[in-house]
Amino acid sequence: MRRISIVYLIFTLFINVNFSFSQKGERIGYVNMEYILSQMEDYKTANQQLEEKIGKWKNEIEVKKAEINILKDSLEIERPLLTFDIIQDRESEIEFEENQLNDYQLKRFGVNGDWVTQELLLIRPIQDQVLNVVETISKQKKFDKIFDQSADAIMFYSEKKYDISDLVLKSILKTEKLEKLKLEFEDEKTNPEYEAKKKQIEETKAIKAAEVKARRELLLKQRDEKRKAYQKRRDSLLELRKKKNNPKKS
Repeated sequence: MRRISIVYLIFTLFINVNFSFSQKGERIGYVNMEYILSQMEDYKTANQQLEEKIGKWKNEIEVKKAEINILKDSLEIERPLLTFDIIQDRESEIEFEENQLNDYQLKRFGVNGDWVTQELLLIRPIQDQVLNVVETISKQKKFDKIFDQSADAIMFYSEKKYDISDLVLKSILKTEKLEKLKLEFEDEKTNPEYEAKKKQIEETKAIKAAEVKARRELLLKQRDEKRKAYQKRRDSLLELRKKKNNPKKS
């Protein structure tokens, strides 16, 4: 029994030593992606644009919910004055509006909704840029593996010398700074493409602003028309009720 214990001990030590030697030659580093992205102006701008779009979609949904609630409240108030056919028509209208709203919510915030597409268009290119720099630096510094400290992987302790986050960030910011300086010092006369691109961006902004204004005016007009139609219908129903209550005067 004692001999078996000694053999087992020697075998365990042999495995541990082999494992230590196999791990000794492996260089492992890590980065903090959240920290790197939070310091990048492009990421801040893209994230802000994404939040603005999501906020706009949420606001549209809330407006539509409010309109549906108005239709429901109006129906409940007028129900005693309405015929069975009119009540059915109004309920069908409300059901249709609710189905439209559900479809819109799925379109914007579903599993494959617009928010996913926008995130891929705005955020993913910046993340890919960071990953490319991480890969380049890893090869230069001869790291075998690089982990993300901000991900779900648990890291209890690591020496600062294995953290290449600042190195990655400096490389990215340096590239961005060089590109910005290049644009600033380029002469607009010798660079007509820059002026054309600038003009195109301004025209696009103006078109979008006009579209937003037109949509807003159309929405206000539709609301006003609905309000007038509702008021007219309500007045006619009240008049009809008065005639029923006062047949002699009629």
